[in-house]
Amino acid sequence: MNEVFACTILIFCGVFVLFVGQTRLPQDDRRFVWLSFWAHVIAAFVLIVLTYEFFGRGDMEVYYGYGEALADYIRVDPLRWGPEVLRLILQQPAEIPMELFGMEGTSTTTMIGITAFLLILTGSSMFGCGLILSFVSFSGQMAMYRAFSAHVGPELRVQVLVATLLVPSAVFWTSGVVKEAVAMGGLGWMIYGMHRLLSGRGKGWALMWLAAGAVAVAVVKSYILFPMVAAGGVWWYWRRSLATSGSVAIAKKPMQLAALGAVAVGGMIGLGQLFPQYSLDSLAEETANLQYQGERIQGGSSYSMGDGATTSLGGQLMFAPVAITASLFRPFLFEAHNAVAAINAVETTLVLFLWVRIFWNRGARGAWRALRASPAMMFCVVFVLLFGLGVGLATTNLGTLSRYRVPMMPMYLLVLLILSARDWRLRAGLMPGPGPSPTTGPGSGERAGTGTDDYRRGARWRGR
Repeated sequence: MNEVFACTILIFCGVFVLFVGQTRLPQDDRRFVWLSFWAHVIAAFVLIVLTYEFFGRGDMEVYYGYGEALADYIRVDPLRWGPEVLRLILQQPAEIPMELFGMEGTSTTTMIGITAFLLILTGSSMFGCGLILSFVSFSGQMAMYRAFSAHVGPELRVQVLVATLLVPSAVFWTSGVVKEAVAMGGLGWMIYGMHRLLSGRGKGWALMWLAAGAVAVAVVKSYILFPMVAAGGVWWYWRRSLATSGSVAIAKKPMQLAALGAVAVGGMIGLGQLFPQYSLDSLAEETANLQYQGERIQGGSSYSMGDGATTSLGGQLMFAPVAITASLFRPFLFEAHNAVAAINAVETTLVLFLWVRIFWNRGARGAWRALRASPAMMFCVVFVLLFGLGVGLATTNLGTLSRYRVPMMPMYLLVLLILSARDWRLRAGLMPGPGPSPTTGPGSGERAGTGTDDYRRGARWRGR
């Protein structure tokens, strides 16, 4: 009875907030937003049931069991134990009167602490906790939609909506009490904050969203920050180059290139200091260790990337083609051994179909010309390649691969859907005019006749 009451109240609150917020969205976009919202609600219930009935013991069960114990301590003395659990979430030294699963200062104990507070809020409702984190993920995907839709014309908004809100794996694996839900929420708001910061609109709010998203990502999946720094630098460089000269000629812009390199290197070094396990010095060794563990634990969905003996960065990069291929295309249909894997395989098969369509209609040069016309799309390409490389190297099981790569899936599908659009749609969204300018060129973010504000006023390009 408690589960029914908690879930009913939470769904009602979610519907109310979305109903109020949707009034600021274009009318044609609202049905996609509502469809995504209800997909997250359903997926929250399904993922919890599958975890207990199909997958067996999983991370979610660990979060709930230890989280309930911490929640009991907080209920008895909130002033004493509440701050300690908060320190646990932020991966700071905490005085916890029990032995937790995993070491302190890890993303596992972070999720245990988050679950403890959510259980207090929902009256110990596991489904209620799943719904709240599903709403967090949904908010991050909505933030991605708001960011990327400002960089395309109205005829490409459907592609943006589908890619950011309705990718099946991204919806399913980020709904429920899982790290991916927090990571997707944080990543979405980081991208939105970066978009606003580069657009020069509301820099105070932009920095707030960027910082809040970065903290959320850092405590659950800190390795996402590394490709974000590199891709964000490319976004800035591409936008600045297109806005000033209308083209990206690296050899002719040594100062901007030097600034980009300094930002990227400085960001990597700084992140390496904050998260030593992902620094360049230890990254190859950490990846080799994960490959070694994967070789020891074999299953029906396991595949071989390395035997764990290659501990140098150069040696690990030799596996890059195989790793990126796995992240972008696997599992194939013939590799599916159960219903969940089959669903993932259907998605990757559709992805493969989009690749074939793009190369058949545009060719490699045509696709590159289209991508380089948009700084936001270049950001997506760099993030997907770097993130896909890291996940592909560190994962040796197709089931976990489908789950771990979900942060990149909205951007991956966004690039493919836009490139597979018809020529007139692509010109409307990414290359609207014969020549760019500092205010209306491809790098301006919100161009006349193609930006969000013009779309809301009813300006539509019909492709005639």
